[in-house]
Amino acid sequence: MIGLLKGLQATMSHLFSRNVTVQYPEVRRELPQRSRGLIRLRLKDDARTPRCIACTFCEQVCPAVAIKIIYDDVRAGKVWSFDAGAGPMLSCFNRGEKPLGIAWPAGSENGGAADAADSGAAPEGCIASSLLDAAGLTEAVLTRTALKNGVWLSQVFSIATFYEQLGPGKPAKKPDGEPPAARVTAEGCPPILLGYIGAVDPENIDSYAGAGGYQAVTRTLTEMSPAEVIDELSISGLRGRSGSGFPVGRKWKLAAETEAPQKYVICNAEEGDPGSVKDRVILEENPHAVIEGLIVAGYATGASEGYIYIGVENATAAARIRKAVEQARERGLLGKELPGTDFRFSVTVVEVPRAFMGGEETALIATLEGRRPMPSPRPPYPAEKGLRGMPTVVDNVETLATVPWIINNGARSFQQIGAANAPGTKLFTLRGAVARPGVYEATLDTSLKKLATDEAGGFTGTPRAALVGSLGGGFLSPGLFDIPLDYDSISETGGDLSSGTISVLGDADCVVDVARQSLAFFSRQSCGKCVPCRLGNWRLLEIMEKICAGQGSEADIGLAADLAADIRDGALCGLGRGAVRPLLTGLKFFRDEFIRHAAEGSCSAGKCNMDGKESKA
Repeated sequence: MIGLLKGLQATMSHLFSRNVTVQYPEVRRELPQRSRGLIRLRLKDDARTPRCIACTFCEQVCPAVAIKIIYDDVRAGKVWSFDAGAGPMLSCFNRGEKPLGIAWPAGSENGGAADAADSGAAPEGCIASSLLDAAGLTEAVLTRTALKNGVWLSQVFSIATFYEQLGPGKPAKKPDGEPPAARVTAEGCPPILLGYIGAVDPENIDSYAGAGGYQAVTRTLTEMSPAEVIDELSISGLRGRSGSGFPVGRKWKLAAETEAPQKYVICNAEEGDPGSVKDRVILEENPHAVIEGLIVAGYATGASEGYIYIGVENATAAARIRKAVEQARERGLLGKELPGTDFRFSVTVVEVPRAFMGGEETALIATLEGRRPMPSPRPPYPAEKGLRGMPTVVDNVETLATVPWIINNGARSFQQIGAANAPGTKLFTLRGAVARPGVYEATLDTSLKKLATDEAGGFTGTPRAALVGSLGGGFLSPGLFDIPLDYDSISETGGDLSSGTISVLGDADCVVDVARQSLAFFSRQSCGKCVPCRLGNWRLLEIMEKICAGQGSEADIGLAADLAADIRDGALCGLGRGAVRPLLTGLKFFRDEFIRHAAEGSCSAGKCNMDGKESKA
């Protein structure tokens, strides 16, 4: 609580501390890898040189070493607080001169550009996307980007320092690897999502149309009102195929009933969960189903614009969805009023740098608006106030690809498939200690035991546990392998179905180490906006590294459990809450393993290197 109050105090302080000029280095290499979080600076006795007194991001590396700060208040000891990602808050005053809002390269001609920066106009597009192909992030490049979008240079700078895929030394774009060999629809399960794979050419709209594609668009426009489409989705019981599984019909209804001059639909194709490939399979093998789902969503909610938000590393998927959008545009399905209606819908594909945080819906919207991918408190929900302040529906690839089947076959047919509390089918990415890893389509009343045994060739060896929902999910003990893989059943165990990625841990895998890996991943991916995630996960990671090295104690286990519970209850978004889920469920089902590590310095899997030595196990 004290940390939260201090964070709030510092944040409020920077809102009212605007008389500061920030000048940026020419290349990103001079910056810390990720300069995030609140920075507090104090002027030294010379009343000019800033000294970092607390960086709440990592408390070790201070971004101030790479930023020249000039103050108009020259009192020695003056303390300034600001948020490293809050570009517009870093107001630019030059000792009583007119505020420019931008730091210009030496000798450049700014003309009337200062007025553009001061105008507060929204960026023309996604700034992160526009910086992807920059050879280097020099001051000139950042300045041109700021001018083009009419924003503060500090805003562009804060975005450029967020992603590892931008600037000098950025990872080269490389192929996204071979898709999973196994793509199987479980026996007795209707092939709602995988049925088109192998049956249609994903790069040919005629092939998709010949297999019944775009009939859902025809039916909605000629036979159904927008309200009837929403009723159909509500009756079907379709829940969003990610996160906690929010009812799709309810979300669409909220957007439709919110009055606004403009509305949007966004396909979230940023498949950030480590190991998850199910959305990629759909985009690569059946991209037109996603576009058809977007069109239906736009018609039902009153939206006229749609976006497909996809990570740049999914090269094949991005290329195929772009081609599919172009083909749909050429056939008059996008960008023009559809025959017999006044409905017009357009789709834009936006490729963005890799960032797990970018998949959170409010952070995704911030990225499209030209800001850092940082989440916002809810309510208001995006369906009420989202992109550019307008009602915005955000659904993922799998959810939208399911919509055409429901429209074509009827809500009642879908409702009768699988679990009563979660009808329909879902894609599961099964990996780890199973004979045939891959993507499997199954109903949500299917158990892990049935899925692995009947479809994936069984377990290899004796499974220790299963992590359901990737690194942000929770553990299941072998005794729970026969519970249904639906949202509610998994939630009751303390987990989260999320993307449906399931990692089965074998004899050589350690539950304690996987919990540590989760914290390491999420600590690096944190946007730094809230204190529980920004600081709490780092402190928790230190405890877990201590335990995995055989240097912990049972008191450390209790401290880790208490801190994890605080982070779960206090984090702003699902990233912070997901980071501690493997630890909390690990302690719930495998507490003896944690005690063995901490008290005995032993890892039963022989995975953890205890204090630099081999495990005692």
